[in-house]
Amino acid sequence: MDFKIVFIDDNMSEKEPFVQNIRKHYKDADCNHVFQNPDKGLEYVLENLNSKMIVFIDWNFSGHHKKGIDLLKEIRQKTSLLYIVIMSANQLRTDIPLESIVEMMNEENFFYLDRSNDDFDTVISIIDRVRSQWSTKFDCVLEQWLLRHPEDNNKEAFSEVSSGKTFTWADILVELRQQTPIGKSFEQKLNEYYIYQLNRSKK
Repeated sequence: MDFKIVFIDDNMSEKEPFVQNIRKHYKDADCNHVFQNPDKGLEYVLENLNSKMIVFIDWNFSGHHKKGIDLLKEIRQKTSLLYIVIMSANQLRTDIPLESIVEMMNEENFFYLDRSNDDFDTVISIIDRVRSQWSTKFDCVLEQWLLRHPEDNNKEAFSEVSSGKTFTWADILVELRQQTPIGKSFEQKLNEYYIYQLNRSKK
């Protein structure tokens, strides 16, 4: 499978039409991860941050102290790269606190899905936008390169000056996806290198 779609919703199952329609439309997606328990869903997501993944999270979990915004915050403590879709059948203006709306709007790689209607075209639009953005994100480009050139997985890509530790391209992919200090440092240096090369080529 090319990517995972994870669902965290206390009222959803794998037989839910919402899940089935996504599975039928995206045959290259692994849609077999549906969690009714938000803690279990969060645990799965955090253990699979090195995977290309879209996570649909319900806004409100019945009988549970956590809300979707809480899961969003916990995921963002680990990575800002993961695409998250918060779902709710409630009216944004009346049922969701304003401060929570502002927090969600300020998040990177975030979408809101109104489940009060059955507009599946909106779901398709969100997933297609994510897939389009994946095509230009460095971690996804690197992943595709390593799939096509497995011999490069264990080649040295980066060396940390302070510790002398070296990282292979496979290591770097994990560091990028998990947004570790090494991953962030590598991405920053790479962007600076590209800017330098572009400026040199114009002289």
